Amino acid sequence: MQTGKPIPGFPRPDWREAGAYAFTQSLNVVQWTWEFLRRNPDYHRDWAWFDRNWKALEADYGRPPERDFQRWKADPRAWVKADDCGGDCRVDQDRVLIECWMGAKWGFYKFPLDPATDNPLGPERLRWRERVRPVVTVTPRDTAWLAADPARVAPGFELDLPLKPQLERVKRWLQARQARLRRSGELQMRTLSSRRGTWLQLLRCADALAAGVGEEEVRALLEVDIGQARRLVGGGHLELLDTLDE
Repeated sequence: MQTGKPIPGFPRPDWREAGAYAFTQSLNVVQWTWEFLRRNPDYHRDWAWFDRNWKALEADYGRPPERDFQRWKADPRAWVKADDCGGDCRVDQDRVLIECWMGAKWGFYKFPLDPATDNPLGPERLRWRERVRPVVTVTPRDTAWLAADPARVAPGFELDLPLKPQLERVKRWLQARQARLRRSGELQMRTLSSRRGTWLQLLRCADALAAGVGEEEVRALLEVDIGQARRLVGGGHLELLDTLDE
């Protein structure tokens, strides 16, 4: 039985029933990432705008691969300004195609998916863009990033010496340190099996909040970081791609 007020976009599981989320036991990282993105109201709005324009273009110029692409490309509805594209789209006269814009903004290749899509897998389905993590520069006074966390280290380099032998030495040292910490139980790898339970609770939290349930009630029934749930739904879904699939 669904609780709370209806949520637009697609049917949600009953957040109060953990069993309603049994389907998540078979999800891989690609699918988990989609589950959080498809709950993002901004993605819903972008999709509705995209779908409306795409269908209008198809009505006027035909559907791929038979479409009249030359006339399609001449229609302003097929483009957005390049300034509005946050990724590596091909720019044509300071503009990018709307399907490329959608993918660059939300972090995927292939054709944008309807939020109602339950399964993002398949040859013509969603493929996430490679997540590029920024280089972290740790200064002698910067203890916030290290935070006494054994999973984080800051090896030193001498930039007035060749880097290749230094990188090789650091690589071997990191591998040995990682193995030792794993054996001692001080380090847990970010694997799907170790994070699935947390993601399940965060997904239930996201659905509860979307249904209009108050934070106090959510906290009373779920042991979950509400801020993290909001972040993953609100654009942080790509964080999940750092997880090792199994």
